[in-house]
Amino acid sequence: MRTIPEKDWKHMRSTKPRILNDACARILADVEAIVQKRDGRNHETYLTLWNLLKTKDAEIASMFDNFKRSTALFKLAAWYGYGLVSQSELTLFTEETQNTVKAINENLR
Repeated sequence: MRTIPEKDWKHMRSTKPRILNDACARILADVEAIVQKRDGRNHETYLTLWNLLKTKDAEIASMFDNFKRSTALFKLAAWYGYGLVSQSELTLFTEETQNTVKAINENLR
């Protein structure tokens, strides 16, 4: 697999903090919704939260761990696949990168 062009790698590195923050905000919103609906079922709620956080931790790891240029296309594809990068934001990357990201996501479906 080819590596991401330098221009795209620089853009991706600069947007990483915002994307990570957005991903965490979504998770925290899910946590808040679960906690608000607990209705005295504290243990059940705890187990639901535990499972949610395990799942979301794996997603965060797949999107942000081992973040380097050689893995960037897969990370960007994950961001796009999880809806953290919109179609309009994807157009800020080169056409080559856009096509690769879309191809990766198509292969995952």
